[in-house]
Amino acid sequence: MPPIISVIIPTYYRNELLSRAIESVLRQDYDPVELIVVDDSGEGNADPVLQRYDGVKRITRDQPGHWNAALTTGIEASTGEYIQFLDDDDELLEGKLTKTAEILQENPDVGVSYCGVIRGDERHYPKPSVRGDFLEEALAFQTFPLWTGSMLMRRDVLIDCLPLAGMGEDDDLDIILGDTDLKIELARRTKADYVDECLAFYRQETNSLWTGPNRFEIVKKTTQHQRELYDRYPEIRRNLLSSWHQKQAVYWLEKRFWSPKAISHFLRGAYYANGLTNRAKCGAGAAASILGRPGWNAAEKVRNSLHHG
Repeated sequence: MPPIISVIIPTYYRNELLSRAIESVLRQDYDPVELIVVDDSGEGNADPVLQRYDGVKRITRDQPGHWNAALTTGIEASTGEYIQFLDDDDELLEGKLTKTAEILQENPDVGVSYCGVIRGDERHYPKPSVRGDFLEEALAFQTFPLWTGSMLMRRDVLIDCLPLAGMGEDDDLDIILGDTDLKIELARRTKADYVDECLAFYRQETNSLWTGPNRFEIVKKTTQHQRELYDRYPEIRRNLLSSWHQKQAVYWLEKRFWSPKAISHFLRGAYYANGLTNRAKCGAGAAASILGRPGWNAAEKVRNSLHHG
C-alpha cells in the first residue's frame, strides 16, 4: 500500500472557506489520505462545517494557540509517512498529492516535494535553483513557490524540525515567521525537488504584513533565531537586511509626504549593503528622501530614464 499522507488543516473562524479547503483534499485521487482539521478557535466554531464530513479527524483545541500550536497538535495526532499542511483559506488542485508523493517515493534522499502555486491571477512555477540543496535560497527568502501549502514533507524530517517557530502574538505574523523558519529548518536537513506544475491555490490577500513594518519584523526575528546559520553566511544576511531596510524606506515614503524613518532606513540599508554600488544606491536614496516623497519620485524618474536610455 502507498504511504499514508496526513493533510493537516488548522482553522480559525473561517468556516466560509474551510469547506472549500476540505473539499479540495477529498477530491484528490491519492489514497490513502488522513485528513485532520484542527479548530483553534477555542470554542468549536468549526463544528457546523466538520459535522458534514464523516471521514475527517476533528481536533478542537481548548484555547487558541496560534499557527504553530495548531499545526503541532495536528502533527502529533497524525499517522502518515508524508505530511501536507493546508491553510483553511487555500486549496489543493487536481493531482497535487499524487504527483508530489511520487517524487518522495522515487527519491529517498529528498525530504520535501513541492509544486507551483496559483496566487490570485498569477502562476508561480518552481525555480530550478530551489532543488536539491536549497539552504542558501531559504536563508535569502528566495524559495517561493516552495511554501507550506505547496510542500509535501517526510514525517521523520518534519518531526526533527519541531518545535515550529512562532511569535505567539499575532497569528498572521506567526504564519509568515513559521513558514520561513520551517523552510530553513528543512533545508538544514534534507533536499527538495518539485513538480513543474501549479497544483496549489494560495489565497493571499494583499496587506501591510507583506510590505510594512510587521513584515520587517519577520526578517529581524528570523536572522536572530537562525543566528548560527546566518553567521556562516554573512553576505546573505547583509544582503537580506539591506534589501529590507530599503523596502522599509520606500514604504514610509509611500505612506507619508516626508518621513525621518525613510532616511534612517536608507542609511541602515547602506550600512548593511555589500559593495560600493549598493551602498551608493542607498546613500542616494537617503539624500533624495531628505526632500520627502517629491525628492524620491524625482530621483526614481532619473534612475529609470538612465536605465532605459
